[in-house]
Amino acid sequence: MPYIDGVEPQADLGPDELVILLRDRATSAATVTRIGRNRSWMRPGKVKVAFVSNPRAPQVLARQFLPHLGWRDLAELSVNQRVSPVLRREAEKLLKTRLPELALGEKVALARRGSRGIVEMLRLEADDLVLRAVAGNPRVTEADFARILARSDVPAGFLGWLADQSSWGQRRAVRLALVRHPRTPPPSALRLTHALSRRDIDELRRDIAAPRLVRVAAERHLAVAGAGLGGSRARFG
Repeated sequence: MPYIDGVEPQADLGPDELVILLRDRATSAATVTRIGRNRSWMRPGKVKVAFVSNPRAPQVLARQFLPHLGWRDLAELSVNQRVSPVLRREAEKLLKTRLPELALGEKVALARRGSRGIVEMLRLEADDLVLRAVAGNPRVTEADFARILARSDVPAGFLGWLADQSSWGQRRAVRLALVRHPRTPPPSALRLTHALSRRDIDELRRDIAAPRLVRVAAERHLAVAGAGLGGSRARFG
């Protein structure tokens, strides 16, 4: 829709028309810049979002509109690969400053779809629901769980959920961290202990930093396994 290049600056273009122009990949950089410099055209929030999301928008101009966007729009921008890395990082920084103002439900929604930078922010949260949402984020990694499980203030409810219901609890590194964590509910820790390899259980029983209950369970597991092995040898020897 190149006709805008011939339209006078005071042309009465509505927000919907401007959004269409800004989303059209055929719209020239000059036209995008012209829209961004027109204060009247840029008043609606959806036009601001469309402008900042356009890869042809001048970064200096786009950064001026970022503080006027809502947290959902900033979250979408932070994962939009068409947007420059500079703007994505700026969106993450703004979200970080607004994090204390967000309601629990908003943090949960943000945790589910946020960028890597947002995951790194929200993995520091102490709320069970937020951490579960982080676990469901497609950008979360095993390293994130290592950081979470290294904290002493992780909610026991989250640890139990991670051990019993999340697929992440099936990973060896996560299992070992869970059985060693003092706040993991005992039934969950004991179940995971029995699912470990003999080598891991042997190391666990000698780990004085692990909860005593887990170490005792590891000792008993090895003792039972040893007795069974000895009986088998006696029968077949």
